[in-house]
Amino acid sequence: MKKPRAIHYLTVLGFLAFLLLFPIFFVQETSEATQTLEGKTVSESGNPEVDHVEDNISIPEATTLGSETPLSKALNYLRSIQGSDGKISDFATSCWAVMAIAAAGEDPHNWKKPSGKSIVEYLIENRGQVDLDVPTDVARFVLAMTAAGEDPRSINGTNYVEILNGFFNKSQIGSPSQLNDDFWVVMALVSAGENANSTIIRSSVNFIKAHQNADGGWSWAVGVASDVDDTAAAIMALISAGEDNSTGTITRALQYLKSQQQPGGGFSSWGTVNSASDSWAIGAICSVGQNPADWKKDGASVIDHLLSLQNADGSFNWTKTAPSNKALMTSYAIVALCMRQYPTNGLPIYTRIEGKQTTIWRRRVFVAASMVVDDSGQSHYLPKPTVLGALDKAAEIGGFTYKVRQTGFGLYVYSIAGEEAAGLYGWMYRVDYYMPYVGMADFEWDITSPPTPPHRELLIYYGTWTDLPLKIWVNKTEVHVGENITVLVKYYDDASGIWNPLEGATVHFLGRRYTTNATGYVIITVRYDPPVWAEKTGYIRSDVIEVKILTNPTSGSISSNTTSERQSTEDEANTLLFSRPWRRFPLEPELYEIIR
Repeated sequence: MKKPRAIHYLTVLGFLAFLLLFPIFFVQETSEATQTLEGKTVSESGNPEVDHVEDNISIPEATTLGSETPLSKALNYLRSIQGSDGKISDFATSCWAVMAIAAAGEDPHNWKKPSGKSIVEYLIENRGQVDLDVPTDVARFVLAMTAAGEDPRSINGTNYVEILNGFFNKSQIGSPSQLNDDFWVVMALVSAGENANSTIIRSSVNFIKAHQNADGGWSWAVGVASDVDDTAAAIMALISAGEDNSTGTITRALQYLKSQQQPGGGFSSWGTVNSASDSWAIGAICSVGQNPADWKKDGASVIDHLLSLQNADGSFNWTKTAPSNKALMTSYAIVALCMRQYPTNGLPIYTRIEGKQTTIWRRRVFVAASMVVDDSGQSHYLPKPTVLGALDKAAEIGGFTYKVRQTGFGLYVYSIAGEEAAGLYGWMYRVDYYMPYVGMADFEWDITSPPTPPHRELLIYYGTWTDLPLKIWVNKTEVHVGENITVLVKYYDDASGIWNPLEGATVHFLGRRYTTNATGYVIITVRYDPPVWAEKTGYIRSDVIEVKILTNPTSGSISSNTTSERQSTEDEANTLLFSRPWRRFPLEPELYEIIR
């Protein structure tokens, strides 16, 4: 069995002006064909078909909650065994249950029997059962409190975050011979909104990475053989603390997990295929943006195996023949069925920050609770994952600054990376390209609507209310030198919620600029392999798409170039690629962008 181990208001008048002028914000099409490139004229008709690749990142959606779903049955099982004192099974299991309830989008404070106490009340009243000398014990309680939206810095006068920080010993947390205490304390600190660049978190992350086994996995202790449970916990800890999912550390860890998947789709730890290992592996898989339904062995996914261990009453067994602590196994499984990771009060959000001239940040960040400090030095604890929280985490990991001011309307972000609001220009945001009418500190991920949850992407940008976002599509992302790619540029129409083709957009490709025609298309002959993006005055620049050069073309794939001509072009490409000034951004996936 598994070891329990900002508001960006410009002015109220600006907002009203936006509403009044809303119908005229959209660009009208012109009939003039404008595009000519490299001697080729692009007509308004007969544009090549373009693959519409909508998202950089694919985040699995949570299982639909309904009366007959595996998730709802599991939740109903936990409800059925809750006592009038609020407890589910025991104190430790109740902590895990609170995390599961929150992962399912329900408020643990509302989980109670008629005239009984809630499970949160039970935990707080019985907090004396937390062993304050054991890091994993305190971490579990903190994870439960943050999942419930409580501030662990003040639970009946006790600061449990301070207790966790007290376990730090030079370069790691707790015992220098153990690793699982580092995994879970890092997750607990992140869940409470501690700075991802704090000495404690960064040192512990380095300690975890330094003790990754040669096979890519981790164990609960230093020098011990790897296991699935602890490897999954290590991945979730690293990702929550800001580790990019494309690093070698994460890649090797995922390879180890994949090697441990058994026939039937399940995962084993210490020689036994079980639901707990399945659940934690699913959490790790989701944390890196992959879909566990795609993780299969002999045609069966890890989700298939997990569901095979669910009983008729909704509970989950540890194995088919060993029920073990069904309440604990069910709590783990609920988090997995929701496609969530630990800490369950957070989630990964693809975050892009577009400055006046350049992209400031582009990558997924794990957003949980946040501790935001305004320009007067006042701290603000945001217990739920918010847009402002995503900005806060991106700033911590990316090493740039932002400034926020407390106003009568809430927290107002007026500066990011040294670019301050001025006049009608300031910092705006969009969620899944929709512009919400609440402040950054008030938009809660997967709760606030519109847009309809689940939410996937955050765009923060310097501009005005009238700026509309751009998006680009390409017909292929792997090409040979000399081949053409077709780029389509569209803008998001706020009134209709539809992406419309944009004429006159500038498409950037390795320092060269191309202009879209009346139907939003442009054809580019590929010479080199940096990313491609688009922009136009009055619009928010698009995200980038990486185009990869294939240096060993198949026969007949490039009819216009001889082999020697192709080699000459590739040599020219290499010369330019390594002689031009580049600025590396923390991109997702790993991308490179030219300084513009």
